[in-house]
Amino acid sequence: MNDHDLVSGSIQKRSPGLMSSGYWYVFGVLSYFFSYTDDRIREKMWLNYKGEKQFTHDMDGKLILAILALLILPAGGFAAPIPDDLQILTEDNAPLNYIENGTLQGITVDMMEEILNRMGSNLTRDSFKVISWNDAYTQISNNPDTMILAMDRLPEREDQFLWAGPVITVPQVLFVRTDSNLSDETDIGALRIVTITDDCGKTYAINAGADESNIVEVPSTGDAVRMVENGSVDAWVYNELAGMKAIDQFAKDPNTFGMGKELGSSRVYYAFNRGTSPAFVQEVNATIQSLKRDRSETGVTGYEHIISRYIGVQCSFNSTGKEKVIDLVNKTAIALSSDAPGTIADINAGKAPYRDPTDPELYAFVFDKNVTLLANSVNSANNGKNLSGTTDVTGKAFRDDMVDGAVRNGTGWVSYVYSNPDSLGLYQKMSYYQLVNGSDGISYIVGAGRYVSCDEVTSPES
Repeated sequence: MNDHDLVSGSIQKRSPGLMSSGYWYVFGVLSYFFSYTDDRIREKMWLNYKGEKQFTHDMDGKLILAILALLILPAGGFAAPIPDDLQILTEDNAPLNYIENGTLQGITVDMMEEILNRMGSNLTRDSFKVISWNDAYTQISNNPDTMILAMDRLPEREDQFLWAGPVITVPQVLFVRTDSNLSDETDIGALRIVTITDDCGKTYAINAGADESNIVEVPSTGDAVRMVENGSVDAWVYNELAGMKAIDQFAKDPNTFGMGKELGSSRVYYAFNRGTSPAFVQEVNATIQSLKRDRSETGVTGYEHIISRYIGVQCSFNSTGKEKVIDLVNKTAIALSSDAPGTIADINAGKAPYRDPTDPELYAFVFDKNVTLLANSVNSANNGKNLSGTTDVTGKAFRDDMVDGAVRNGTGWVSYVYSNPDSLGLYQKMSYYQLVNGSDGISYIVGAGRYVSCDEVTSPES
């Protein structure tokens, strides 16, 4: 997605590491396989896995055997050797990856360093060196055991590389001068647009209706900022986070810049040369999933810790309605009052309605009065664990607040910060809870949540 200076590192041979849990390895393998599967087939396979529809798509037998072989390998964990002389490449593109005060940092850098650490390597970012983007792209295209941090997974790039992730979602926007009088209704086809050479911004601009003959490519973000500033072009297409950083760095007056229309969102991945060991790529992917979902230590994922260092809390453009959340909690409470053991089992099995088949963000969970998690329909890793005192990434002990509120008031809402593994990033979330007496005489606290919508954040009544 990318322009100017990149960072590369030569990784020497290390002893292979072990995944901390076979559960996360299996999850990562499934994610890795599903990432190469057509959306329609993917849906059918998932429904078949849940027992709701039979998967009938004709697939290559060798591929199926390979997947089965992968799933039975990790009886006690899985070791994937880190390739000899692995080259890691990344650009200077804040806040994903950049150099500040002589130190390489950023979301994708921190994550990759943590991934290598969990895989048994003692390598750090200090081994990375700077090269140009063109040289880096040439290397990943031609040299096995080469990877880039990070790249938008565009359709035209799909078959060129192997992929692990996604790491984060970044909006692609038009940056314009505030005195340009451009609006969302402006015909993008009439605009003179600048993009970075080989950056995904050009693809997003063309897909949004830009005239390719009106697009100018330049080698660096500084060049793009200056062209908008001096009026040589009307707009610059780039990712929102890095674009704002570049404007602060290169513009004579950053206040003269504003953001126009959003053209889409980049799902940023780690990309690997296709000659890189598939087992290594699979373990990288499995470790990413663990970073995103494993809350077993403090209640906060490693992914949330890393993201919080660089970007703030976001709102959601697509949010589940409050009425749906309340309805799910009420249904779950009624079921617990009539058959608590059976309902707990169904929740942990991910059965509907406790896990909504059409809305992945809508799911039920259950605590006892001691803040022990008893059921979660999307992630059972912490079932049976007492989560009292665990917090969100801001330090709020929202699980305790939820249980305390239920005991005192019966029902209520609690707000907190939570990551969304699908949308990627940190979001404001709120959960509705209810105290219920189960059929077994045990008191349960039932909950379900939703991400706060941007309309709620901007509303005067919010």
